[in-house]
Amino acid sequence: MSWMTPKRAFMGAAAAEGGTKLNAFDNALLKLGIGNVNLVKLSSVIPAHIEWIEKVHDVPIGMLLPTVYAHIESDEPGMTISAALGVGISEGNEGGLIYEYSGYCTKKEAEEMVRKMVEEGFAVRGWKLKEFRAVSAEITVKDKPAAVVAAVVMFPY
Repeated sequence: MSWMTPKRAFMGAAAAEGGTKLNAFDNALLKLGIGNVNLVKLSSVIPAHIEWIEKVHDVPIGMLLPTVYAHIESDEPGMTISAALGVGISEGNEGGLIYEYSGYCTKKEAEEMVRKMVEEGFAVRGWKLKEFRAVSAEITVKDKPAAVVAAVVMFPY
């Protein structure tokens, strides 16, 4: 196993408001525990035998963290926005896939979309899906800008 291969992963989603759309996005990241790090955007492959953790903790400020994430921001009152990530783990836990989606929809609709994406990704690879999990968040914009974020963060330790 290479030093570049992640050993642990966290999966979560959050919604927040802020003074601007960017501040709302930042506030959602803070709720997830990843607002004080630098996210390095990844594509969507999970290495074999990853250990899933429940909470982000003891991460140094400014750390570079490999992350798959979906997000959307809006300042249109009355609009519902959602973000979701779907994770598929293969039979034998030899790896997996992450698919992300965000849009003007409910979190249920976003989760249905990522499920379909995971199923298709597995089908085209000829892999058997052992486990599916999803996280999502939604918010309806009121009088302040809002954002939703869904993320899988991978840790090298």
